Amino acid sequence: MICREHDGTFVMIKQHDHGLLSGELAKRFRSEQVPEPARRAEVLRAVSNHDRGWIDLDETPFWNDAERAPYTFIDFPVVPKLTFYTKGLDEIESDTPYGALLCSLHFERLIEVSGEDNPELTEYLEQEEERRTRIRRELEQSAPIGEAELFYDTRLLQFCDDLSLYMALNEPGSPKSEEHPWWKDGFSGSEDFGFTEGCVITAEWKDKHTLKLNPFPFTESFEVVLPLRRMPKAEVEAKGIARAYRDTPQQEFTIVITDTEGNV
Repeated sequence: MICREHDGTFVMIKQHDHGLLSGELAKRFRSEQVPEPARRAEVLRAVSNHDRGWIDLDETPFWNDAERAPYTFIDFPVVPKLTFYTKGLDEIESDTPYGALLCSLHFERLIEVSGEDNPELTEYLEQEEERRTRIRRELEQSAPIGEAELFYDTRLLQFCDDLSLYMALNEPGSPKSEEHPWWKDGFSGSEDFGFTEGCVITAEWKDKHTLKLNPFPFTESFEVVLPLRRMPKAEVEAKGIARAYRDTPQQEFTIVITDTEGNV
């Protein structure tokens, strides 16, 4: 679950909904420099489904007593989180082994960035290394993977995941000074896309429904829809988190993604 607090509410977004939004971003990404377009459909499915392991977990949110807030993907207990990561990767691999390779590499990077270290994580990383080795060996027999292709596709997944999270973790319309700290300096790794000419892609809210990007990474301006629930804290206190979440209707929040001039 993704969660932010705003005006006495918990704004709740399901991980898989965020993943599907990532896929919508990937579909519209500039494609003139894709090293190997043959696996494009698989890459898009992988980006859309990279967080599908959270589907069951997010049906009912869990309460974090220490933080007096819902558990999120950031602080959710490690052992069940890794169990569902593995479940999601197994499901992706059954559809697209190459997609599972991308997602496995993506999760490995997230774990490295987090700095967490415990026996369960070590075991998970070893298992995923075995998965990736097996997939690469199998694909070598039919459709070998180029290093430029793998580098580009992992960067695409990283960027679309980051931008989707940016929209989920920042209250739309908030100024740069109040932005989530992860992206104050732009999206790490985006400078590797050729069209950026070495510049990091940055984002900034023009208003409560319009997000500006520079350099602009898409083929045109477009709208996306982010499903969310705004759950009043008073309702959580009165009913408990599970019932409050169930009783809170889902909203569809529209965001326009555009260039630095705000053209649509």
